[in-house]
Amino acid sequence: MAVGGSGARERITGRRLVSVGLALTLSVALASVAAGALIEVTPAPEQAGAAAPPGTATSGGGAGDLAAFYRAPSPLSDAPAGTLVRRQALPADPALPPGTRSWRILFHSTAADGGDLLESGMVVVPGGSPPPGGFPVVSWAHGTTGVAPGCAPSRTGTGQIPGLRSLVAHRMIVAAADYRGLGVAGYHPYLVGTSEAEDVLDAARAARSLAGSAASDAVVVAGFSQGGQAALFAGEVAPTYAPDLFLAGVAAVAPVTSALDLAPVGDQPPPSGQSAFTASVLWSWSHRYRSVRLAALLTPAGLAGLDVVRSACIDQVASVYDTMPPALFFRPGWQRSAAVVAADRANLPGAAPTAAPVLVVQGTADEVIPFGRTTRFVADRLCRAQFDAVDFEALAGDGHAQSLADAVPRMAAWFSARLAGASAPDTCGTGVLGASG
Repeated sequence: MAVGGSGARERITGRRLVSVGLALTLSVALASVAAGALIEVTPAPEQAGAAAPPGTATSGGGAGDLAAFYRAPSPLSDAPAGTLVRRQALPADPALPPGTRSWRILFHSTAADGGDLLESGMVVVPGGSPPPGGFPVVSWAHGTTGVAPGCAPSRTGTGQIPGLRSLVAHRMIVAAADYRGLGVAGYHPYLVGTSEAEDVLDAARAARSLAGSAASDAVVVAGFSQGGQAALFAGEVAPTYAPDLFLAGVAAVAPVTSALDLAPVGDQPPPSGQSAFTASVLWSWSHRYRSVRLAALLTPAGLAGLDVVRSACIDQVASVYDTMPPALFFRPGWQRSAAVVAADRANLPGAAPTAAPVLVVQGTADEVIPFGRTTRFVADRLCRAQFDAVDFEALAGDGHAQSLADAVPRMAAWFSARLAGASAPDTCGTGVLGASG
């Protein structure tokens, strides 16, 4: 399935921060409950009898197949970011605590030019009565799946959210954005930090719209790999982009802090998807920034392979790009291109103080995200330049995937402590990062 549209282009002039008026919470709520504003898709049989969540409108009727769910209504009226457009109950998962309810959702977000766009995701709500003030919201940011619409995690279901049972057991609502361009056809700005951050924050808004009074305004953000970049950027832009949310914590596991760190090296096929990641990010940046010209960066074979990048998910992209030497696809010196360096610099997290305490978890044997790069980023940017409160945890011997598995219980406990008002641990200044900083 090809990605529709080329997306908005913009010159590299630094990060775009979208100011949102203080009336946003009220406007989102009013838009969500307006007659006809929310399309209720016929629920799956396992949840057909579930009561509608508070604070949302429902209307009879349903959609057809899965593809129809992701098709934007026509016409689509503009609405505040986070406004729900469509929801569909997902089958009950016996692995989750009793009473848990899950939905696939479509919601409004903010385009690169400040306009309106539609994207998809999932929301999971614990069963039982919410605590005073409502359930807090965890907004999950997933790792790389690809840039084609068919690569949206919500197409598969809640099994794509790591540690979901633990988070729900800790009595948290979980929102999981697909990111724009995944699910709903369009351009996916892969490793463009502000776009990912807006997606993650707007998914939290959509979850609050769906859950109504059962949700509090307290939000924590977590992400892995690509999603780690998204989480870090969300921590930077939340005060200006989403002032209606109270950001209580940010957790990033093996975060991408520079796309150039994913670039393949040497003359052998890369072992861990580096060429596939690089082809995907160059494709993305060429749509975002006028100065990134693919013909100057990729060989004819590299350009031909972009058909797979546009239409398939990351494993299939890797089957093309990571089975041959990188020189077959990438022109010599492409990493030193002024346009690529500028695009990378525009998407480096750590350019503004984080609005909440930060947890960074990194495996020492990560084959995708270099351990030394992460420790230097934490020490130099988050600690020394921004004076953020950072709890840095190194997982001895963990590779990329294993670091996520081992980080999940740490994140759930860390979030619970932040939401309870406990002081956040701070590794900065303790010497833990000194050797690599």
